Amino acid sequence: MKKWIKIFSAVVAVLLALAVVLVILASVLITPERVKSALLPLVEQNLHRKVELGEVKVSLFSGIEIHGLRVYEQDGKDPFVTTDLVRLRYQLLPLLAMKVVVDEVRLEKPSIRIVRLKSGQFNFSDLTDTGAKPADKSSGSREPSAGNPISLLVSQVLVQDGALIFFDHVLNDKAPYRYEISALQLAAKGVTLAGEIPLSVHCQLNGSPFSMDGHINLSPLGGDFQIELQNLDIVPFKPYFQDSLPGKLGGLKLDINAKVSGTPSEIALNGTLVLDGLDLALDAMPEASLKNARLAADYDLLFAPNQQRLDLRQLGLDYNGIKVNTKGVVSALNSKPVLELALTVPQLQIGKALEALPQEMIGAMRGLDPTGTIVAEASLAGKLESLAGLLKTATLDLEDVQVTAGGQRPAFSGRLRLAGDRVATEALQVRLGDNKADIALNAQRIFSRPVVVRADITSERFLLEPLLLGSAGSAVVTDQSRNTAKNLSTTDEIGPFDIPLNASGTIKVAETVWKGLVIKDFLAQYELRDNVLSLARMDGKVAGGAFSNTARVDLGRKGLTYSATMGLKAIQADPLLTAFAPNAAGNLLGAMDLALTVDGRGSQWQSLSRNLSGNGNLLVVDGRLISPGLVNGLGAFLQLPELNDIQFHNFSGQFKIVDGKVTIDSQMLSDALKLFPKGAVGLDGSLNLGLDTRLSPALTRKIDRKGGFMGYLADSEGWSRVPLLLKGTFASPSFGLDPKGVQEQATKALSGELGRQIDKLFKKPEPAAPAAGQQQPGAEPQSTEDPARKLLEDSLHKLFGN
Repeated sequence: MKKWIKIFSAVVAVLLALAVVLVILASVLITPERVKSALLPLVEQNLHRKVELGEVKVSLFSGIEIHGLRVYEQDGKDPFVTTDLVRLRYQLLPLLAMKVVVDEVRLEKPSIRIVRLKSGQFNFSDLTDTGAKPADKSSGSREPSAGNPISLLVSQVLVQDGALIFFDHVLNDKAPYRYEISALQLAAKGVTLAGEIPLSVHCQLNGSPFSMDGHINLSPLGGDFQIELQNLDIVPFKPYFQDSLPGKLGGLKLDINAKVSGTPSEIALNGTLVLDGLDLALDAMPEASLKNARLAADYDLLFAPNQQRLDLRQLGLDYNGIKVNTKGVVSALNSKPVLELALTVPQLQIGKALEALPQEMIGAMRGLDPTGTIVAEASLAGKLESLAGLLKTATLDLEDVQVTAGGQRPAFSGRLRLAGDRVATEALQVRLGDNKADIALNAQRIFSRPVVVRADITSERFLLEPLLLGSAGSAVVTDQSRNTAKNLSTTDEIGPFDIPLNASGTIKVAETVWKGLVIKDFLAQYELRDNVLSLARMDGKVAGGAFSNTARVDLGRKGLTYSATMGLKAIQADPLLTAFAPNAAGNLLGAMDLALTVDGRGSQWQSLSRNLSGNGNLLVVDGRLISPGLVNGLGAFLQLPELNDIQFHNFSGQFKIVDGKVTIDSQMLSDALKLFPKGAVGLDGSLNLGLDTRLSPALTRKIDRKGGFMGYLADSEGWSRVPLLLKGTFASPSFGLDPKGVQEQATKALSGELGRQIDKLFKKPEPAAPAAGQQQPGAEPQSTEDPARKLLEDSLHKLFGN
């Protein structure tokens, strides 16, 4: 036991003696003068800067304390780095060899001033110049000079509670922008001028937490770091990118989680970046500003500053749920950037995408209520300044893309493919309920004017209204109340339109339904060129017959101008009236032929009715006329209920449209009635027709049961002529006698009756057959007419004009 006590006592005595020796050696070897003579030349030689040291204190256990350290700018006037206290920790054992080895430097509350000059150079650019030749880059150590045993072998550098202030003169030399890094904590271990240095940095950047952990090489300069930045307010930095923004930035916060590695000539970056709380008032659409938007990026980039090239090995963007992935290269970053990119939009839900955008930006799209899925791929190449020419190829896959239009909700599926300035479809189909149609579209010159489009639509069965964007009948079915509407000026007319589009194509539908009419073998050929829409052909089969139409609409004129031809062949009249004039359904039956040519101008009914002109021919065979207004009115006026339902062999006529009226000259023939309508029918529904009516002997007898005046109106076949006038409107017709016709008919009847009475008065004998031998053939007969009778007849002819 005593032996161990002796050994322990000896060890303690040695340690105490060693401590005493170390204290003596430290006090002898480490003096303020020797610290300054060792430290100042080393710092100045490596930094090429003027350095000042204040009071130096030495302690065996706390190390060397240097107060008032200043490193000046290159001009030697303004401070570059200042610190209240620098602690140098030295190793104890080298003291026994009469050497002082400093292995740790700790800076407390340092302040670093970084300045970017108007030229773009930094106040530390000379320190990172790779062309400079420091005295010794092989090691961070310095051997003691003659008479100075102190050497630096710094293995660890620590910064506590530091601050970095950055002044930027580039944008405003007189009032430079100022940014601050505070609460700076830095740790660098194994420091060497030639090797790899582990480095850890934590601070507040303009009040936002920032951390960087990794390694740095001083020669050559490079490193790799893991960087995190949270909730940095970007608005103070907007002077650097304001000119690139499409509006005024009101708010934006930045989060970064990235790995950065490389050298000044090549930097690799990968990680995530999030821009949150984005408020941007757009210059082009002030009413559609971005509010509290979020943009996230998942990236893997390689940046070559010397080549001004950025390789996007992977870049995924997410704007409020709208995702876009891209790969490629951006070059010429300092001048006019050139892009070579491939973009992908994976499974874009249209409804959710529109919810992510400002509702004011969507505008009319909201009314369409689009839904469905889009997958897009595109390649961009060219200068960024020429946006129209960037898009080289693209494919757009539509999956059940639906919109609401015209009371319908068609759904589209298929692919659109773009190559250069051309777009074509592949297996594009539109579905409307149970109806389907295939669309073959080919567009050229899509980035110039005019765009040239060929679109063909084919279907086995489809509703025609959505394809024609409304029925043609709507232009002619009028509301009679418009007669009381205010007069419209030319400023109310639509147009003119300048449509940068030349379009053509066909619409083929094996069977369609239009306004309740079943149409088969429908074919339309259309063309839009120079703002003129032409229908070279539109024909098909309907209601037991066929139709064929052509039309031309000049969209480049105010109010538009029209011309059209229409041909109907053996079409049943009642289904046609049911479709176009439901109020007249059931009034007219029969097979109808029509040839019509019209010209017009105006988009408002009043102007169109004034400027509409045309002519045509109409024929209806084997028909019936059943009209509560017209036919019943005729029957009531003539007191013939039989005329409430008129069956006729044919109704034929010619008509002209001019000055808002249709002038007609027609006839309707039946077994009981013959009508010869002639006059004018207004486009407003007004009537002014002379209705020359011929009644059959049977109807004549029903009217004149007592053998009165009707007998005087009958012709040799027993048909009686009743001259009528038809006035009023279609809704409220008014029948009456035609005074002129009545006078003419009465004069004729009176003349005939007087003639008969003269015959009775003079008892005109019947001519007797000549006796044999009394008159030779060719000889003139002898006159037996009484001179008095002849004188009376000549006077009656002069009086009645017949």
